[in-house]
Amino acid sequence: MARKSARAAAVQMVFENMLGGDGGEETLRGLIEFTPEEDDQAYIDGILAGVEKNADELDEMIEKCLKGWALDRIARVDRAVLRVAVYELCFDRTLPDAVVINEAVTLAQRFDAPTAGKFVNGVLSSVLALRDEKGENA
Repeated sequence: MARKSARAAAVQMVFENMLGGDGGEETLRGLIEFTPEEDDQAYIDGILAGVEKNADELDEMIEKCLKGWALDRIARVDRAVLRVAVYELCFDRTLPDAVVINEAVTLAQRFDAPTAGKFVNGVLSSVLALRDEKGENA
């Protein structure tokens, strides 16, 4: 399975949804650089469903962890990366935290700018602290 590619696909589809698209098969075939296998597709579908279902809570948690920023000032691509990563850190919990953060930083650098990785890393570190403070670290 190409989990890194599947995560990139999920971020791209979350981004499309944020812009009013439906993130469906057309997006998957048109934007994504790989053909997902069955387990990749299940992962992508799970991320999309989880982010959509928990969008308000994800954004609330992200906003609490911003220092000197408002959520609507964050680049949409970074917001998509953060939504996917926060979903994985707080709801999915199948991967180690360090893996989720490292891959989110890489995606932010890939889709936005090299400096975006530092910003995403800082926000996600704050998310972890907030999650653990609430006692949600299973």
